[in-house]
Formats: sequence, C-alpha cells, structure tokens
Amino acid sequence: MTNTVRLNALKITGSKYLVGKIGGQRDLPKFMAAVTATPDDSTVILDWSGVAHASASYFGSAILPILRMTTNGDLDRYFIFTNVNQNSLDELKLVADHLNFVVLLGDVNRNSIENIRVIGKLESPYSETFEAISNAQTASAATLHKMQNKNMKIGKTGWANRLAYLSELRLVRKQKVGRELVFQPIYGGDQNGR
Repeated sequence: MTNTVRLNALKITGSKYLVGKIGGQRDLPKFMAAVTATPDDSTVILDWSGVAHASASYFGSAILPILRMTTNGDLDRYFIFTNVNQNSLDELKLVADHLNFVVLLGDVNRNSIENIRVIGKLESPYSETFEAISNAQTASAATLHKMQNKNMKIGKTGWANRLAYLSELRLVRKQKVGRELVFQPIYGGDQNGR
C-alpha cells in the first residue's frame, strides 16, 4: 500500500520567510525529522501554503540535501511540492536549474493533487516518457513500446533506460510484477493513491 503524507513547511519551520543558506541549514534538521517520520515508500506532499517567501539559497540548503538522499538511495520517499507562490517558485526554478535537479510541482484541488509537472531541467526524451507514464497510469517498457507512435523508433531497451532514469530521479515509482518492471506516477496512478 502506498502512503501519501502532507507536510506543511510553515508548520515545520514556524516562519513565513524562509531565506538564506544559514536559515536553510538551521531548518534542515526540522524537515529531516518530519520526512523521516513518514513511512518508507511514501509520497510526501510538501505544502508551502502560508510561506510568503522561500529563497533559492534556502531551498538549496534545507530541501536539496533531502532530495539528494532520495536519488542516492539513502531515503525511500517521493516528493511533490504544492502551494508554492510565484516568487518562491521562481527561486525554486533558479536553484533547480543551477544545481541540476528536478522536483514535481502540483496544484491542489480540494483534497487531491492535479496538473503535476516537472520543475528543473529534464531532457525531452525523459519529459516525453514522464508524460507517457502519466497518461498510461501504469506501464512497462514493453507496454510503452507497443503504445508508441508508429513514427517513433524507440526499442524496448530505450524505453527501459528512460524509465529507469525517471525512477532514479524519484519521478516515477517502480515495482516488479512477475519478471517485468512496471512503472507508475508517484501520485494518483495507483489504486491506493487516488
């Protein structure tokens, strides 16, 4: 069963203004404690509502270390950012592009997350694959190979490599079904996350 946990940055930090490297280093243990209190394999909705401003240097020192732990395999969590105001989103994009990492951003609609998109640099083959998985909801490399446009010349190995990379970035979830690896979105694509 996949768990989805919502964490609010304002409640974690106690501040509406999250700025600077020093402020980020001060709050990193608070975020780490909140994240590690969630179950393994959880999708963590990191809610920024109530935060008036978060700077690029803050994101880089408070949040990026946790994201790097997930991509290094040291922390089994998936993240979606929500309710990030435009100024803070610009700062997040700046640090994501500069430090070459990606995060998922979603819009809150009542009690669900929709319009999930990638923030940061993700080359077009991986963006296309992310979109294909989002549309299919669940698929293997073989499934995507069969579903592809006749003009596309991507083999099963190509799809498998793309999916593996997205999984390493923690943008999609993978599980073994029989002898096949099956991939799905980290939110809304499985029976338990809807």
